[in-house]
Amino acid sequence: MSQGDQEKSMDKKEIAEEEREKMLNAENTKHTVASPAPDSESEEQKPRKKIPIGGIKMPGFCRTKSKEPCKDDESKPVESSDGEATEKNAKENEQNVSSEKTNTPSKDAKEKEGRKGILDAIKLPLVSVFPRKKNKEGEVELGTTGTAGLASVETLNDGAGEKNPIGNEDGMETVRLDGDAPDGIESPKQHFLVACISAARRNLFALVATLCILISVIIIICVASVGPRKGSTQLVKDGNYVEAVTSCGPVQGISEDGAFAFRGIPFAISPLENRRWQPAEPLRRIEHCWTGTYLAHNSSDVCLQRDSSGGMIGTENCLHLDVFTPDVRYDSPLPVVVMIGAETLSGGSPGVMQPSAKLARVRDMVFVRPNFRLGIFGFLAAEPLSRATHPPTSGNYGLSDIIAALQWVQLNIENFGGNKKSVTVWGHRAGGTLVTTLVGTRRARDLFSKVWISSGSAIFPGRELEVSEKLSEQFLNSIRCSDAACLRGKSAEELMDSIPETWHLGNVGLPETREATSKDRRHEWLVLDRAILQEPVGQIWAGDDFSVKIVMGTTAHAGAPLKYLNSNTTLNSTQVEKIVRESLLGTTGLADEALKRYNATLKGLLSMISDIRVVCPLLTVARMKTNIPFYVAIQPRGQIADPDSDAAAILGSFAARTPEEKRHVSAMQQLFNHYVWHGEVAQADSNGVKRVLIVGQDTLPERDYPNCDVWIGKDIVPSYGRVD
Repeated sequence: MSQGDQEKSMDKKEIAEEEREKMLNAENTKHTVASPAPDSESEEQKPRKKIPIGGIKMPGFCRTKSKEPCKDDESKPVESSDGEATEKNAKENEQNVSSEKTNTPSKDAKEKEGRKGILDAIKLPLVSVFPRKKNKEGEVELGTTGTAGLASVETLNDGAGEKNPIGNEDGMETVRLDGDAPDGIESPKQHFLVACISAARRNLFALVATLCILISVIIIICVASVGPRKGSTQLVKDGNYVEAVTSCGPVQGISEDGAFAFRGIPFAISPLENRRWQPAEPLRRIEHCWTGTYLAHNSSDVCLQRDSSGGMIGTENCLHLDVFTPDVRYDSPLPVVVMIGAETLSGGSPGVMQPSAKLARVRDMVFVRPNFRLGIFGFLAAEPLSRATHPPTSGNYGLSDIIAALQWVQLNIENFGGNKKSVTVWGHRAGGTLVTTLVGTRRARDLFSKVWISSGSAIFPGRELEVSEKLSEQFLNSIRCSDAACLRGKSAEELMDSIPETWHLGNVGLPETREATSKDRRHEWLVLDRAILQEPVGQIWAGDDFSVKIVMGTTAHAGAPLKYLNSNTTLNSTQVEKIVRESLLGTTGLADEALKRYNATLKGLLSMISDIRVVCPLLTVARMKTNIPFYVAIQPRGQIADPDSDAAAILGSFAARTPEEKRHVSAMQQLFNHYVWHGEVAQADSNGVKRVLIVGQDTLPERDYPNCDVWIGKDIVPSYGRVD
């Protein structure tokens, strides 16, 4: 464009501006004269409507103060001249200003009614979508952060008083968008909850579907985690009987003393005929189980054995067990105590180890007492039996019975209210010997978690199978059998009568001189059978770190011979001295020292025998591990602390009469109960320095037990310890 043309254009604009100014002045003068003074209001005093961020102000588009409703100007010709456009805008402004000043409240109401239809159509959707927000001056703005806002009809005006409008030559004013906000001015932000609610409203169907799926998953997980609920056992017949479930079928017990007793439950196949001298076989097959409900009301017969008077009692079909429980339930399972009791491996089982329903209720424990084979039926190791077995082996059948009973406990005891993860095996006397043998063996692993051994033997099986078979030839010659079929065809009475007398444990007293030369030929029931016992028990104890916890103990007179247990028995000092000097102690020159250390009384003699045969040998076993507490019960029951006094105190059959005896019973029960429930002996020294617990009226920890070091140093202990 040439300079002349530019000058002409500028002249045109100046002329148009002068004409516009004249017209506005004239119009203002006319309206000022016509309008009454109270109604007159200057343009500056009139409140201005705010145009929201993102809105675009267009001239003539729905003006709020116009005298006439919005109309389309499509009929008017559009001029391209700048001057004409400017003149047209000026005229429109004059008309708008005039209408604003002459408008009265009544006219405004009419105008609003006239515009109501189109305004509602435009205003309501916009207002409902975009949230209102007040600025610092209290005026309402529309729009959200980061998006262009639209102006509603209410906010549009001429904008004569607007701040920072961006003017165009075509008469339009563009308002800044949110993203173009100057520095220091924050764009309006929508609240997080409002955004979430808005999104939820827009996606209501998807939200409801997601919530339904989520609730369904939660319900499924809860049901799966709870698992099937086992119904509580129903008592029948006025509460006299109770039923429980076993792996072989339901059994019915009887209510006694506020608890429940199940007696005579089979746990293995009967060891009869061809099953004689075979390892115990648990009841795994359906044909070995029972139909209907097994009535476990009465105690079964014990296994065949010799009683204290030498008579034969019991039966071969004896692999049954008794269960005593406070309640048949599945919630809050109770600790379990499996009791293995026998005076010797030939007989005297269960002896003092007889629990009851009342004991289970008072102690809040589940007690299990299994039968196991004894003597010739439980431990015979003979070449004909080994030859008939594959792989060749024989002996230790009684041990297999105990293992089968412990497997039954793991499988079924939770149905009787017991906790299979908290099983304590308590072995007493010969039963303690069997339990000591099972500790550390692979077949008994994970079947129990705690062990309590009282008055067991410290002489472990160490003979090879071939040696034991050779020593059994005397019995085979007596019974006149050379093969397994012949042995299994004999009656139980014939077999029992053919047992050599030397195989029975007699009334053991002080070591005799002949024992020094006959130790290798003495009979031992337990044997290294290469099936259950594959290595000497002493090596297992010396080498392995057991996963089970162990407590060992005995009484001060656990080795007292049966003939001295009669309360009417008396010995004077001369008789005691004679017994000592005629024993191995006299022939080895230890009689004087022994009499000096022990009083020459009956009680002193029984203490001497017990230390050599039982107490000190067991202490040597406990010393193999640093974490085995060892107790000695010294409180007399009558005149002496007999071999069963500690077990009787624990079971509550100790007839305590004096305050001292009552305190002793309480001390023993606290030791045992705490150990069964918590797996620890609270009074034991954690450092192992004072590991010997002397249990009299109270429990006192000591470093050692008197006189044991003397007998160990003289090689009397454990060489002459009791065998079984």
